[in-house]
Amino acid sequence: MKTTLVVDRMENGWAVLEYAKEGLTFNIPSALMPEGVGEGDVIHLYISVQGDETRSRRMRLKKLLDDNMDD
Repeated sequence: MKTTLVVDRMENGWAVLEYAKEGLTFNIPSALMPEGVGEGDVIHLYISVQGDETRSRRMRLKKLLDDNMDD
């Protein structure tokens, strides 16, 4: 999924992003933002599910739970 956001402001280690379609804002750590980004910049945010990594984590957690349930 890709969406377009506007950087509303940068403050105290956070980027305040505006999701214009909904008129909402949300914060993310400024360390996750591209270098040089600033107020008023238009950015794209990409979100995807990493299926292989998700399955691997679930298997590890299931094993951990199974191992601890035997006690």
